[in-house]
Amino acid sequence: MVLFVSVCGKILGPMRTLGIFCLLVAATVTMENHAVAKARPNIIVFLVDDMGWTDSSVYGSTFYETPNLSRLAGQGMRMTQAYAQPLCSPSRAALLTGKYPARIGMHQAITGQSKPNPIVPAAANPRQVVVWPQSRSHLPLSEQTIAEVLREVGYQTWFLGKWHLGAAPRFWPQQQGFETVIGVGGAGPSGGYFAPNNIPALQPGPDGEYICERLTDEACSLISRRGDDPFFLYLSHFNVHSPYEAPAEQIERFAAKMDPANEHQNPVMAAMLYAMDQSLGKIMQRLDDEGIADDTWLFFLSDNGGIHWHNMKGQYAERFPVPVTSNAPLRGGKACFYEGGIRVPMVVRKPGKIAAGAVCDVPVHMIDLYPTLCQIAGADVPRELSVDGVSLLPILTETGSLDRSRLFCHFPRSKTLAGTVGGSFVRDGDYKLIRLWFSGEQGTHAYELYNLKQDVGEQSNLAEQMPQKVAEMAEALDVWLEQTGALLPRLNPKSN
Repeated sequence: MVLFVSVCGKILGPMRTLGIFCLLVAATVTMENHAVAKARPNIIVFLVDDMGWTDSSVYGSTFYETPNLSRLAGQGMRMTQAYAQPLCSPSRAALLTGKYPARIGMHQAITGQSKPNPIVPAAANPRQVVVWPQSRSHLPLSEQTIAEVLREVGYQTWFLGKWHLGAAPRFWPQQQGFETVIGVGGAGPSGGYFAPNNIPALQPGPDGEYICERLTDEACSLISRRGDDPFFLYLSHFNVHSPYEAPAEQIERFAAKMDPANEHQNPVMAAMLYAMDQSLGKIMQRLDDEGIADDTWLFFLSDNGGIHWHNMKGQYAERFPVPVTSNAPLRGGKACFYEGGIRVPMVVRKPGKIAAGAVCDVPVHMIDLYPTLCQIAGADVPRELSVDGVSLLPILTETGSLDRSRLFCHFPRSKTLAGTVGGSFVRDGDYKLIRLWFSGEQGTHAYELYNLKQDVGEQSNLAEQMPQKVAEMAEALDVWLEQTGALLPRLNPKSN
């Protein structure tokens, strides 16, 4: 059957008809895809560095001032049991991949000692009892990040700030799904928080410019210039990581409030948190000004617990000889597996989906953001990926529960900042079992068991009282370590 079509009164032949037909179909599909993409909500992940669980007025501080985070919590849901990894690089890998970092061999912050293909060495220095695993030096390009998934379904993908997942240029965010990248920092801002500094992929600013404010202005500019397609903004602040620097007037304001009786009393930390909170307020205001606050999911969280020891240098070190912060009533802090190192603030807002002022006590984890954002965007989680997280939408919208009973962490290192050897843990309901690798008698493992509902400070070890519970949870931990292919420490055959 030969088809003809009339265009502007002219009869066209079959081949030209077929060509026009294909163009019309392509144009229709393009318009439909654009309409679908445009209907998807915007997504913002606002990540803070080294902000402890209680480092805000929302979570109980009477010294720190975070009015915008309080406003966000009043408009959305506050999580009371949100978890990250003990250190920044593994946490950021978990966020972007939805996987426990044990799956990719990353359990430490990336340093010059990290390895492209980590292993457990055959032996170590004879003075060491244990051979500890190496940690990966970058997020593998083979991982399909949440940015890549969202980009495939029509999202604009923007990254700003601290990356710390691999060196330039091969392992930068441009290679992991982000089309717009402004600043690619490592552990802290290279050259300090005030310009002139030297932060890769960021045009130098005027002298005295504070990096927190600069990243905020850049993010607001992107929002205002966004175009028609939805956006995924990953604003990854350096605040409140070292070096400890903030506008002098704010430091002095908080110095006047210092009270030795307060768990929180470091004015530099307070000023850095306040600057971060002002950034959050500007982002929220820009969403309001653009009329898109109701169309945007906003996730606020930190990458690990706060630093609970004196770690300042420079002009304020002697003047304020106090710990950077306190995670009390939690035990420990950054770089340890106790609650102070892994339980973090997390607040989520989406008008029309999340009830204002809601509070959630369900344990959640950074790995959960991946499937959550996929579901928000109407994207499928790639089946071939070993994603460990679960979507949080049922609890965020209060329409259901999470199909998960356990959370895990693998943190093998010779010594933690809690003063213990490295460990792994499993949380099952209210109970948390920690395995201290080879720290028992004759090279056995030692265990600590806590009921977090009754003992959030992890002070009462129940392991000896509940051996059956220890055995049950230790078995679950063994299964998980095997399933993830975690690099496990071993006894050193050359040990004296």
